[in-house]
Amino acid sequence: MRGFEKLQELKDNMMKPIYEKRRHLGCELCGTTFYGYYKNTGTNAVPNGEESPHPTREGWIRVHTYDDVFYPDCPDCWFPTFVRDAKTAKLIFEREQEKSRKKEERRKERKAKKDAQPVYVDYKLRFENRQAYNERIIHLAGSPDDLTKYEIMSSYFLDKIFWKKFGKGCHTLESRHFTIKKHLYDGTYRSNSGKTRMGSFTPYFEVTNNKTGKVREVGTDSVLRHIERREQFGTNRRNDPKRNWGLPKNG
Repeated sequence: MRGFEKLQELKDNMMKPIYEKRRHLGCELCGTTFYGYYKNTGTNAVPNGEESPHPTREGWIRVHTYDDVFYPDCPDCWFPTFVRDAKTAKLIFEREQEKSRKKEERRKERKAKKDAQPVYVDYKLRFENRQAYNERIIHLAGSPDDLTKYEIMSSYFLDKIFWKKFGKGCHTLESRHFTIKKHLYDGTYRSNSGKTRMGSFTPYFEVTNNKTGKVREVGTDSVLRHIERREQFGTNRRNDPKRNWGLPKNG
């Protein structure tokens, strides 16, 4: 045991300069640079300068680390995992920032290109671009008397107006001599475990002409298609007693 203590003391003396040296470090995650000291415990081990070919990935190398020398925590984000020497950390941080900037630029370009394309609600209800479409919804939410007959006959477009004006739920809207009531068909069901509510609500509308008394339903085709699919295919195994999705047995 005495020999082990001497070896430990020798090792501590050898490692002491590594722990006591003040170093310029940085965090590749948040870009912070700071001065600190290596620690003898942690999760992010310090490379010891040795490398070897990766055992399974051709062309890759393995960077070896000390067994008991670790980077300190970042003083800003408190993550030790991303701490490196200041120069390396700054280079990685700037590279990731540049990648994020280019990615955001590409996303904006795709969005601008998409927004510039015409918006087709149906064959008689079209808009020059996404901005014109959104502006029309905002305008009609505040001035529903300006609704055209084609806009009233589109359940998708009416739903957008109701969401903009009222938010979620069933509501009633007055437009000139029309009364428009929003209804929701409950197409939800429980998951196999019974813990999650799945499916969706399908909106449909009841449009009443207050001059003639005529009532027309808009969007019921979507509800009927939903019901037909549910009757044909079911929802999931929890709601399928035979556990066969309505399919015949093989063989």
